[in-house]
Amino acid sequence: MSRTYLAVLAAAALCYAALGAVLRILPSHVGHDLGGSAAALGLAVGAPALTAIVARPAGGRVADRVGPCPPVVVGAAVMAAGTLPALGGGLATLDASRLLVGAGEGMMMAAAVLWLLRLAGPEHRGRALGHIGLANYAGLAVGPLIADALGGEARAVLIAAAVLPLLAVPLVLVLPRAPGPDAARGHQDDERRGGARAIAAAIARPGAGLALVNVGYVAVIAFGAQVGHLTAIVPVFAVTVIAARTLGARIPDRLGAETTLRACVVAEGLGLVALALAGAGGAGAAATIVLAGGQALAVPALGVLALRRVPAACHGAAAGLFFSFFDAGVGLGGPLVGVLARATTPAAAIASAGVAVLAVWPVALGIWHPSPSTATLPRVGQ
Repeated sequence: MSRTYLAVLAAAALCYAALGAVLRILPSHVGHDLGGSAAALGLAVGAPALTAIVARPAGGRVADRVGPCPPVVVGAAVMAAGTLPALGGGLATLDASRLLVGAGEGMMMAAAVLWLLRLAGPEHRGRALGHIGLANYAGLAVGPLIADALGGEARAVLIAAAVLPLLAVPLVLVLPRAPGPDAARGHQDDERRGGARAIAAAIARPGAGLALVNVGYVAVIAFGAQVGHLTAIVPVFAVTVIAARTLGARIPDRLGAETTLRACVVAEGLGLVALALAGAGGAGAAATIVLAGGQALAVPALGVLALRRVPAACHGAAAGLFFSFFDAGVGLGGPLVGVLARATTPAAAIASAGVAVLAVWPVALGIWHPSPSTATLPRVGQ
């Protein structure tokens, strides 16, 4: 990997560290400092996803036209500025702050993905799509450590969360311009009108698969420790994902997206069912390792499928729209899994999430006909 590639990953990790630091102190800040309820905490935690769903495809489209550096810089700046309102005021101000941070993160992430894709080249798209997840996990792991080092004091953590994205700005401003097509001059008016609909059609099935994959993710995060009776379930999950995406980053590119996805869907789906049945001890940890390995590589495999029918000039918009399905999967899957766990048991909720993950196969691959053709989408210069 080049220095530029690593610098883009580092910049994204700094932005995600800011998110992780704030997530660490939100329960005490909302409940103790602001007197909020559990519902208020849930809204504060989930608010960034609401704006990120819109900001990701919008930021990606801007990156397609002007290059990825400006949206990364603007997104990081919005994250920093959006954190500041949370330093004063009540719950409404905090929620507004979280919405602004989500908009900045969505823009930054979509542009960073495009940058990595252009640096990696067509033969390493799966690796690039997996690595953006590494930056996410690394930042969300380091952020809470920063919060703990600051004593968990809300004001100090919020100031740090405003500073961290700003540290990403000089990292990317000194980098050479990202390679790739300049779509801004090539699109005609009729292509602009049809492009968004065509991209949405190309992304729909892999995107729906991503949403289903993340029903399993949110089920483990929410109820894995209860079902496995092991507090280390979530750390085991996170470490396995990081290891799989580090050591197996090239698997979707080498074996093919379809082959990788089929194996990973089975691993994650059956792993979730096994976790639900395993109970306490090592069996639960083993099931978690299996399902985490599947989830880790299912996401980049789906991303490769999503980009296959999209011309390179539209990859930013396509990647942004694709990853907005991540937010949808977490935002909708979390409440659904929670309702099911309350109506039945946490184990039944996790097993049901496993069934949802197994449904990725027919949803994303059932009638998928791989083709190098991108005739349904506008090409630059046509």
